[in-house]
Amino acid sequence: MSDNKIRTLPESLSELQVVELNMNRNQVASIPASLSRCPRLKVLRLEENCLALEAITPQLLKESQISLLAVDGNLFDAKQMREADGYDQVFHSQS
Repeated sequence: MSDNKIRTLPESLSELQVVELNMNRNQVASIPASLSRCPRLKVLRLEENCLALEAITPQLLKESQISLLAVDGNLFDAKQMREADGYDQVFHSQS
């Protein structure tokens, strides 16, 4: 679903049975809390959107099944992301 000028993600995403969700190059500014309950989601790509660091919640990082979270090109830098609560749960395997 990349390159579609999508601004918001619906709460109903938790019902998706996908392993990977590619939302790169949209205008997404927030991530619904329900996404952390998506049972099969392992890869979430949100590169080049309008996300602030606060949109990447500890709940998403700690409680989801996500093992690869791609967020380059948003409103924060890699150093800020490394300091986020829950960063190690998702990013330890990407180094």
